[in-house]
Amino acid sequence: MSDTTQVLTFTLGEEEYCVPIDYVAEIVDDNTVQSVPNTESHVEGVTDLRGETTTIIDPSELLEVDTEEMLTDGGQTRNRIVVLDGESLDADSSIGWLVSAVNEVSEVATDAIEAGTVTDSDLLRGFLKNEDDDEFTIWLDPHELTA
Repeated sequence: MSDTTQVLTFTLGEEEYCVPIDYVAEIVDDNTVQSVPNTESHVEGVTDLRGETTTIIDPSELLEVDTEEMLTDGGQTRNRIVVLDGESLDADSSIGWLVSAVNEVSEVATDAIEAGTVTDSDLLRGFLKNEDDDEFTIWLDPHELTA
């Protein structure tokens, strides 16, 4: 019997990504994010989540995903925040990722994970092959996608 791991899958634009569920604290709607002056371009700002100030970043900026190109009929490119647990990241506080949509939590066989990066970027840990079709899900390293 093969070992398994649980991942949260989500989209940025039309691409599907995943992260181990162990890092995810919660998923919330993209509501009030206050911008912070003099921050890097991928930092959208901060928000108050249950009394804790949480930094919100846009991973599509770091991954160079052009979500604006996919907008039609006034649609939104980002409407959910995947909140990553600060303790799991060895960070001082939680960090939120702006994503287009959250798909599901799924259990994947560890032998379906293609380890290693798919590009030269440290942000990408590998990918998952979908058995049903020729599509794949990009596995992100949450430690590399922080503020």
